[in-house]
Amino acid sequence: MSASPLAEPPAPATATATAGLWPYALETYARPGVADLCLEAQDAHDADVPPLLWGAWAAARGRMLSDGDLAAAAALADRWRGPVIIPLRQARRALKALAADAPDVASLRQAVKAAELEAERLYMAALEDLARDWPSPSAPLAARDNLARLLPPGAALVTERLHKALS
Repeated sequence: MSASPLAEPPAPATATATAGLWPYALETYARPGVADLCLEAQDAHDADVPPLLWGAWAAARGRMLSDGDLAAAAALADRWRGPVIIPLRQARRALKALAADAPDVASLRQAVKAAELEAERLYMAALEDLARDWPSPSAPLAARDNLARLLPPGAALVTERLHKALS
């Protein structure tokens, strides 16, 4: 399993739910176990990692995701995940194998990895924009309920383990 480019930049040490989704996502993803669980959810359950982090961010802001929130996130996923992020991820993974035998391919892989990271950042900016009409942040909620709404029912074990890693 290859690591997501989301782990690349150093995570800010003081990001909070009010700091914005991207800083929150970088910090959260860097916590022990979170990246592995997100990648497990992605690879085993076809989960989309940016909305998972968005759901955790929403819970940290005191927001239970509504059906409207989920529908809006799904519409964003249709625009970003299939046409942009998945092809970049596939290219990055394929280039990793090629770079092992051809070191000059490594710079191309790094460029694709940077493009994938930027695509994830822009996708998360669009997810964060969905929160513009949410009420001001309030007391945090348990992320479990938001994660359960974003992951398929068969991912209950991953949902619980991810919730614990985020707590």
